[in-house]
Amino acid sequence: MTAINRCAVGIGPRQPLIDWVQQVSGDHEVRWGANEDGLYLLPAYQDDLEAIVVLENNHERIFEAELQSWCRDPALWPSPRTFALFQQWFEIRFDDLVDDLSCDELKHHDIDKAFVKQIRQTLQD
Repeated sequence: MTAINRCAVGIGPRQPLIDWVQQVSGDHEVRWGANEDGLYLLPAYQDDLEAIVVLENNHERIFEAELQSWCRDPALWPSPRTFALFQQWFEIRFDDLVDDLSCDELKHHDIDKAFVKQIRQTLQD
């Protein structure tokens, strides 16, 4: 087991996000399970204050990824997506030590617009 040079943040829904999802989906019975939380790797940080700064610098990408999972139309997303709004909509849990339990090499896969378009088309078919 080895530690990697990343930290993690777990993102869970708060009531404003649930209300928004119910509004845009028309499904007022939407419920979240424990496995619905998002987990994102962040650059390493040294303390709680730096963790908040790192999250603030990355919150918009996380916010958009979470919104995209519920509504594919960005015109329906809240705007502006400020850090204050992010904190209102999401429960945040930092993990400052990420252990790699695998022997496999870490790999990055860039997701380009063509790939996203292909996935959307597949989901619509």
